[in-house]
Amino acid sequence: MTNPPGPIGAMPPQAPLPNPMPVDVGTARQLWWGVIGFGVVQLVASVVAALSQRHTFAKQVFDQAREKDPQVSLASAELMVALVYVVVVFIGLGVAVLALLIVHQFARGKLWARTMLTIVGAWLVVIGVGALFAFGSVAGAASLVAGGAAIVQAVLAGGSIYLSHRPESTAYFQMSRR
Repeated sequence: MTNPPGPIGAMPPQAPLPNPMPVDVGTARQLWWGVIGFGVVQLVASVVAALSQRHTFAKQVFDQAREKDPQVSLASAELMVALVYVVVVFIGLGVAVLALLIVHQFARGKLWARTMLTIVGAWLVVIGVGALFAFGSVAGAASLVAGGAAIVQAVLAGGSIYLSHRPESTAYFQMSRR
């Protein structure tokens, strides 16, 4: 016959509950989701705006490639430009997925993720201010959407940075370091 490890009816010791995520960090996470969503909108709008100039880009590539190889055709230059557009879209979507992973770590209280998002957010604010002053040179609806998305990204990123550096949020990230 074996004896129970403790008195009958006693509860085994439990691990302390994890530090709950502050509301500000939860809101900042949602703002970062918005930043990423508007980043995808900006990517699509920028590619659509660039598609109207596809033939001009192909002609420039053709002229440069013709100097080195006289056998290059305009069709192959247009194919290269189309492939560049596809690669740009895949790289942009890859960056969006990476950003989602960093935001997930941010919500878990990782200080390095907050630092990375603060740096990226500050850069987005600078880009957004530049886009705000560049509305005079907009040529087309797709460019307008891309510029508007950049401005919205800047506002959301600025709000997220503010929320993630409030005292309750800072305490949450400091507790997660231990």
